[in-house]
Amino acid sequence: MAMIVRLKTTHPEYPDLSANQPYFVIGIEADDFRILNDLGMPYVYPCALFDVIDSERPTDWLTDIGDDGEQYAYPAALNAPGFFEDFFDQKPEQTAIFWHELNKVLSHAA
Repeated sequence: MAMIVRLKTTHPEYPDLSANQPYFVIGIEADDFRILNDLGMPYVYPCALFDVIDSERPTDWLTDIGDDGEQYAYPAALNAPGFFEDFFDQKPEQTAIFWHELNKVLSHAA
C-alpha cells in the first residue's frame, strides 16, 4: 500500500515534475507532499498541485499535528528531526536509510 498522487498540470515553478505523472508520496510535511521528483530528489511540493489517486497511507507512518493543525507524516525511519537536512548534506547513514525505505515503498506497490 502506498499513497499516490498525480500532477494536475505542468507548472513553470516546478519543471522537475511531469503532468499526469503518478508519484508515490514519501511523506507529508506541513500538509505538503514529499515525493521523488523526475530528477530523483525527494522534495516537498504543495498538495494543491496534485490529485490524490490513492489516499491510503502506509501503516508504518507516524502522524503528528502541528500547532496550526497542519499534518506531518512519515515512515518511522524518516521521521527523525533533521533527517532530510542530513540526507541533503549527503550523510551516509541518512542516505542509506532513505533509499532502503524508498525501495520498501516501491516493492510494496509493485
